[in-house]
Amino acid sequence: MSGTVRALRAEWTKLRSVRSTPLALLALLGLLLLMTVASASGSEFSYGGPDAYDGVSFAHRTTGDDQGTYTARVAAQRDSHAWAKAGLLLKDGTASGSSYAALMVTPGHGVRMMADGKHELTAGGEDTDAPVWLRLRRDGARVTGYVSRDGRAWHRVGTLTASGLPAAAEAGVFVTSPERAVEKRTGPTQVTAHPEPTVGRAVFDHVYFPDAQAGWRHTDVVQPPEANAPPPDAVAPAGTFHRAATRITLTGSGDLGGLGMGGVGDGPGIDLVKQSLDDGIQLAALAVIALGVLSVTSEYRTGTVRTTFTASPARGRVLAAKAVVLGATVFAVGLVGSVAAFLLARPYQRENGFRPPLFDDPSLTDPGSVRAVVGSAAFLALIAVLSLGVGALLRRTVPAVVLMFVTVVVLPIVASTTSITLDEVVGSATPVAGMAIQQTRQLIDDATTPWAGFAVLCLYVAVVLGAAQWRLTRRDA
Repeated sequence: MSGTVRALRAEWTKLRSVRSTPLALLALLGLLLLMTVASASGSEFSYGGPDAYDGVSFAHRTTGDDQGTYTARVAAQRDSHAWAKAGLLLKDGTASGSSYAALMVTPGHGVRMMADGKHELTAGGEDTDAPVWLRLRRDGARVTGYVSRDGRAWHRVGTLTASGLPAAAEAGVFVTSPERAVEKRTGPTQVTAHPEPTVGRAVFDHVYFPDAQAGWRHTDVVQPPEANAPPPDAVAPAGTFHRAATRITLTGSGDLGGLGMGGVGDGPGIDLVKQSLDDGIQLAALAVIALGVLSVTSEYRTGTVRTTFTASPARGRVLAAKAVVLGATVFAVGLVGSVAAFLLARPYQRENGFRPPLFDDPSLTDPGSVRAVVGSAAFLALIAVLSLGVGALLRRTVPAVVLMFVTVVVLPIVASTTSITLDEVVGSATPVAGMAIQQTRQLIDDATTPWAGFAVLCLYVAVVLGAAQWRLTRRDA
């Protein structure tokens, strides 16, 4: 153990005494932060769509006054979209955009309650998908939602105000299912998307509207087209309504809610955390490569490596100590830089349109953000150690630096301008696959998953260090 401690202490003394070390670490921080500012300030997003959607397939009856309780069970719901909606709806007539209160179940996001496209509540507990019982209790403009798994024990969702509901409102059940963005990679860095309608379907039973008047009617509440908008590529079919005894079956397309509510206006395929770190970390890798190579080739150039091996004959231990000291140093500095880059990028991103409700507002304490920030520092540390290993194998500065630059910098640039296949191979099977650790959401142009990509980089480091140790201990013995 004492030999290991002496080796670590010796390598730390050498690393911090080399003139190029502080310069490389300062360059790491400078390049990382400068590129972060340039990238974040140069990215912009603007939204030109509607602030609210109100398009549903609505089976309804007219209520008698502004007091009442309305109950139905969503017995089954088609998983046409994670944000497809089926449930109870109280509405001022059947025109799109009129005042409403709704309680609904979704295939992918549980039970939600909304009012007027401005307010939203989320049900807790385990009542998250069909079959589920829903209940709305109206008291004037205030509407309270309840949810139950068995129709006996009810859980209160909350109370919302639909200020425009008349006494004689329309009460019923509804179905809607939003468009799905079908994405396609048209180039290494190009992704196109076109909207494709989806059709929701739900079966309701135990429908109980005690104070409703007249019979059941069906209306397709249609969202008005946007001004100057091009005609859609495909038009959703009209909704259908079928009633048999106590069961109602509805189909329909559209959406219900306001921006940031019920999936309306979900931001496009952009990973804000990765965006804040990616370009800066790639540029900072240049300084890290130089530091890693020079930490070992400088000793061969000056001949001091003989003194090192005389003082510590266990050459494998020396190489391991170099790797540990170099990796720990770069990780510590890289972590400071990654945290600063994340915090520095967010104000620029918000100012340039990447803000709620269209986009999440990632926090440094989010699990995904923590992994991305710490992982970025670990990526730089592993690239430094990989460069050290390449330097130990080649023992000449220029060839080792060129090889690492080509692998980590040039090859990804060439791949991103050549073909999708080459871009995917480079992004998943070379050391730059480790950059995937920054991903907080899986996008169509991601070549691999975070931990799989990071494992690829670790494998390269292990193989190169193993080869370097073999040369030190066997070939040079």
